[in-house]
Amino acid sequence: MKKLFGFFLVADIVAITLGSCVRNDDEPVMPVRPISRLYISVGNYQTNASEDPIDNVLLIDPADTLEAEMDVVLSHNSEALRGGAGIYFDPFQSAIFQAGYGTADTTIRVMSVGALGILSNSGQIQYSGLNAMRGLTYHYPSKMLYVANNATVGGRTTIYGYHLPYNRRGYTLPDRVLRLDPTMRPWGMVLWGDSLLVSNSGTSGSVSLYGGLSKVDSLVADFQALSTIRIEGAAALRGIAFVDSLDILVAADYGTGSSDNPVADGRIYIIDGIKAKLKEGSFTTVAPTRTIQGALTGLTGPMDVAIDPRQGRRTIFVADYDAQVSGGQPGRILRFRLADDGNVAPEASVSLDTLGNARRPFGIYLDVRGVPNSQ
Repeated sequence: MKKLFGFFLVADIVAITLGSCVRNDDEPVMPVRPISRLYISVGNYQTNASEDPIDNVLLIDPADTLEAEMDVVLSHNSEALRGGAGIYFDPFQSAIFQAGYGTADTTIRVMSVGALGILSNSGQIQYSGLNAMRGLTYHYPSKMLYVANNATVGGRTTIYGYHLPYNRRGYTLPDRVLRLDPTMRPWGMVLWGDSLLVSNSGTSGSVSLYGGLSKVDSLVADFQALSTIRIEGAAALRGIAFVDSLDILVAADYGTGSSDNPVADGRIYIIDGIKAKLKEGSFTTVAPTRTIQGALTGLTGPMDVAIDPRQGRRTIFVADYDAQVSGGQPGRILRFRLADDGNVAPEASVSLDTLGNARRPFGIYLDVRGVPNSQ
């Protein structure tokens, strides 16, 4: 299966080097072949030392298949000590960044994607302050990799920035340190031009907009949000996705359960017209346009979301971390229609439980370019 991915990748090299790719909203040069690849960061690890490690980076290709089942075509061990958190793919450098998960792993793994589609561990960024990493994103104008750190230091959480992160090795001090409001517990991060949208996993259930990334100082003791929206009914926000051209925000709500006691009340919020709402004021409560929730959805503990914005697809991918209360399928990737609302079944899904290894998806990154497949 790795060779199959390699064949696709070789055909796309020219398009990748010429086209742009931003996580959920891009207008690249038309590729040789339509691309729809979902990169998955697995958040758990092998606790039995006598067993083989659990591969913690997975690839679904194609992710826009019209079949009811998606297929994992590639598995890789990034050597993350306690599983992975956020993940980001950069097509210009053919590189993947994966944040380590948990206080014992303070390392961002860097992987290269070779011409044959094989992933290779190519670097590490280590720093003691990276002790509760969540989302990752890359700001191309400033060539800065940003990582959200959920732990508090001096009463504040932090977003760290690393300039030109591809060739870093070993212990590396961050090039930017952005200290956030004491009430902010950053999780998901997506770019909107020169601004950054950050979800708050705390009790406020909010998303904040931070601006001026190209001009911000390297050390900011009090990085203030331009505006904040509270999503009505949100219990525990996790990953977010944003599409500028569609003017839409999608957010994952983990719900009121925990990994030890899932209660199957996770949900996905879709908010249309999000840009005007972010400009309304410093703090605004917003009712979701649509909410995907209920027994038919299969949602238990959603951790991350991604959007395929292309005409003819318009879908939402969800990384569901926890086992279903009824059904016993640990760790799944689910795909819904962007127009879905209420208690609806996903149009496609895949379980990540293979050979008894229940792999739980923590973060996802969707790379989509070209006209969608019509198979």
